[in-house]
Amino acid sequence: MPMTLAELEIVALEAAGGPGGGLTATELHGAVIGIAVTDASHFELQDLVDLLGADALSDGETVARFVNDTLEAFNAEDLSFAPLLPEDDALMEERLSGLAHWCQSFLAGLAAGLSRRGIQSLKALPDEAQEIVQDFAAIAQLETELADEEPDEGEANFVELEEYVKVGALLIMSLLNDAGDDTEE
Repeated sequence: MPMTLAELEIVALEAAGGPGGGLTATELHGAVIGIAVTDASHFELQDLVDLLGADALSDGETVARFVNDTLEAFNAEDLSFAPLLPEDDALMEERLSGLAHWCQSFLAGLAAGLSRRGIQSLKALPDEAQEIVQDFAAIAQLETELADEEPDEGEANFVELEEYVKVGALLIMSLLNDAGDDTEE
């Protein structure tokens, strides 16, 4: 049974070297998912170390446990996966910042995973995956516009963005793994 997001966040903080480690649980989660979407059947822990640097991560056992727990949740048949973001009761500004950082880290992980597969250009990806990547890049640049909206409207817009990111990550994985060798150049 996959961990809850709260349990996963605790393991993420341990894997990121603790609260003062400079890497947030959100960023670590985004990077792992970004790498994972490029090859659903094989995750190279070294790709994560190369991307984030060994100093950003705690011991290998804790990081491996976090990666395994993250991948289990990401690949759950019940589609219960969700980006690891600040809690719903956090300020909207903090939640938006978390979503932006998750998308930034996802894109960095995606680039690392694609590079490992020998894919050097986003143009090699299926068109739908390219569109999602562009949308994630726009979300990664989010300021706090939603934080300035009426509370109910801002919440609804945030939930919509969060759901899009969730579905987008799953769709990219599906598109890349269905395409298989067709995407390699």
